Amino acid sequence: MISVRKLILLFILLLLPTGCEKGYEKYELKVFDAFDTVTSIIIYERDENEANKKLLKLKEKYLELHRQFDRYNNYENVNNVKTINDNAGIKSVKVSEELYHLLEKSVYYNETISDKVNILIGPVVDYWGEYRDLYNTGHSKDEVIKKLGSAIPQEEDLIKFKSLVDLDKLVLNEEDKSVFLKEKGMELDVGACAKGYAVELLCQYGRDELEIASGMVSAGGNVKTIGEPVTKDYYKIAIQNPENIEDESKDPYITVLNIKDNSVVTSGDYQRYFTYENQRYCHIIDPESFMVADKFRSVSVIEEDSLLCDYLSTALFLMDYEDGLKLCEDLKVDAIWFFQNGEIKSTQGARQMMEGVK
Repeated sequence: MISVRKLILLFILLLLPTGCEKGYEKYELKVFDAFDTVTSIIIYERDENEANKKLLKLKEKYLELHRQFDRYNNYENVNNVKTINDNAGIKSVKVSEELYHLLEKSVYYNETISDKVNILIGPVVDYWGEYRDLYNTGHSKDEVIKKLGSAIPQEEDLIKFKSLVDLDKLVLNEEDKSVFLKEKGMELDVGACAKGYAVELLCQYGRDELEIASGMVSAGGNVKTIGEPVTKDYYKIAIQNPENIEDESKDPYITVLNIKDNSVVTSGDYQRYFTYENQRYCHIIDPESFMVADKFRSVSVIEEDSLLCDYLSTALFLMDYEDGLKLCEDLKVDAIWFFQNGEIKSTQGARQMMEGVK
């Protein structure tokens, strides 16, 4: 089992041919130490030295964003998510423009799009994480009960977190870009949107500052393309089938999407979970019930803005299909749902992007 901090499905990139027209070649750099996943940065350039310089600048920018959005580690001279959490109930913390905007936008989406994503869910995520860590390191049911009091989290245990997830207790000061958590014990967790925003910012930086005309960033379940591919009309992005991960004899993909200047983000239940009495408990948690999601195996969202994609993929994973479809229609975004029984449904726009599907 692959264990990562934010559960997301792994996109498999169907890479373009290596021979590129007009002297362009493909150059790739992998980043292993950011956002708990392997990130592939691909650009198309004519000059190798220039390409390598741009890739190193992209990596530096990406690592900078990782440090800002990190919830688990402190860094010298960086006020990040952990800095804010460490000062909950104590004082406000001034943060970067990027981190402030991520928090501000997440609250805005919660108020205007869906309240199924709450960036104050941190304490609940950590509580479920204790159970996952024990079961995934071989502890028995009795051992888990002895350590935590129950085999799985109980409603009476979860209710104690209610006051800690109240977004009214998150104070964002636009004037000095400061953040304050009013109550001790509150914990920001931006796992539902941080990677999407980092990918979005990275592609904007590559396009606007480095003048990259064609490329792609793949960060686990987050993919965003820059411009058009140099050899074809579209980039081809394959979405993995969560049921066929360990069986090489079966088709590994749900579908292949043809996209350009677009983002695809998938949330799913198979990279970060634990199993108890034959039931899978994934890491995506409903901010109202504090229970884990169990409606789908995966949900993929296709939209230009990678931050919005990331937010919506989690929100739709927690919503009934009918409500999610209506939300997609209202927002004019596309999505693909993979149900627990293996059924696949999608918006009309998503079907038009699928290879071989009319």
